[in-house]
Amino acid sequence: MSNERETFFTTVGCMDGRVQEPVTNFGRQVFGAKFADTVTEAGLVGKLAQDQVDPEVRESIKKKVVDVSIGKHDSKGIVVHGHQECAGNPVADDKQKDDVRRSVSFVDNLIESKVPVIGVFVARSETGWMAEEIAPQNQLPKD
Repeated sequence: MSNERETFFTTVGCMDGRVQEPVTNFGRQVFGAKFADTVTEAGLVGKLAQDQVDPEVRESIKKKVVDVSIGKHDSKGIVVHGHQECAGNPVADDKQKDDVRRSVSFVDNLIESKVPVIGVFVARSETGWMAEEIAPQNQLPKD
């Protein structure tokens, strides 16, 4: 159990070490929390977006996020993230962003909307890697 001075948020996404710091910084800023509980796997948003997660893995993710991070650490919210140059989900940036959007819905349903879930895309910039919130599917401009 965390004490009342230890604030948490949760990240769900790729294991790539290049994206962990920008995602953590984003979550700290958005949720005003200090610590990140992390649930990672190579190319995770690609799997979640296609609902290609083994039932045992799905239950493991649910247990980590719902039982531990939200239930024990009182997580303030969840950052679902994908990124450029993903080895586990090697797709174009637009597809990766769409996978993040679909994964946000997957995670929100999985946790029964207990806390806010935000989608983030991490891209290379001139100064390093930067995390940027991406609009949910229902907020995209119509063609």
